[in-house]
Amino acid sequence: MTEKNIPVERMRSEMALVNPNGFRISELYAARGVEDVSRPHRLNFSALVFVTEGEGVHYVDHQMYVLKPGTLITIGRNQIHGFAQSRTVDGFVIPFNCSYLSNGPGDPHVDVMLDAITHINRIADVGEEVDAMIHLLAAEFSSTSEFKAEIIRGMLRAVLLKCVVPQYLATQSMPVKTNAHTDFVRLKQYIEAHFAERPLTTEIATALGKSVKQLDKLARSNTGDSVKDLVDDRVLVEVKRLLAFSQYSIADIAAKLGFNEATNMTKFFKRHTDISPKDFRQLCRMGLCNR
Repeated sequence: MTEKNIPVERMRSEMALVNPNGFRISELYAARGVEDVSRPHRLNFSALVFVTEGEGVHYVDHQMYVLKPGTLITIGRNQIHGFAQSRTVDGFVIPFNCSYLSNGPGDPHVDVMLDAITHINRIADVGEEVDAMIHLLAAEFSSTSEFKAEIIRGMLRAVLLKCVVPQYLATQSMPVKTNAHTDFVRLKQYIEAHFAERPLTTEIATALGKSVKQLDKLARSNTGDSVKDLVDDRVLVEVKRLLAFSQYSIADIAAKLGFNEATNMTKFFKRHTDISPKDFRQLCRMGLCNR
């Protein structure tokens, strides 16, 4: 019997939450098997995949990315990814818990780093300097230093701030605030936790102890979008993921995401994508969807 839902991969030990481990891509294929690593699965952590040799492809959400030496793949928490069904590349896989990335309360950069990991997903060629940094980072996993965890954290942050964050900032239509804004972080966390309920702005404002006007001003000053836009964007991402990778019917997906009727979800989806959920799913099944 085919499992309807998308498999979730979790950190395999508590130690991994504070001291991540690195793997060779070839080791991952050998340890877990082609079927396991190539099956689309959702991560409840983040990961970097860096290619050092060979050419191939990697899938993140419903996008296929071409790989070559020097390519960096970034996968954010809750994104869905899968390796190719035949291994034609090697390199490093570096999983890490999102909280590990932070230097502590008030970290001015962690929020933009996590946003960048989710939104960029591929840098085709990181360049010689970052290539060297990633090799040093990968080598540190076998270190016996008592400062190993902190060294890895610093090097991981350096890689992200050197190449992933700048590329993310360059794609934004308005400046992204790199200083942590506690209220905006709380808003994003609330949306991430409750998007499946499709909460109204009034409900979110009440939960966060803000007025609707204050909350919309907060959202627009940080993103240019309203609170409703942010909720709709997150719902749309999840609809696409479930259409592309789950076996749920369109009616089931609509129910899971708080739509009263499947037709309401269809109207919502077409308004944002100009394509029906059924057609989107079919394109994904054919490997033609890159929206």
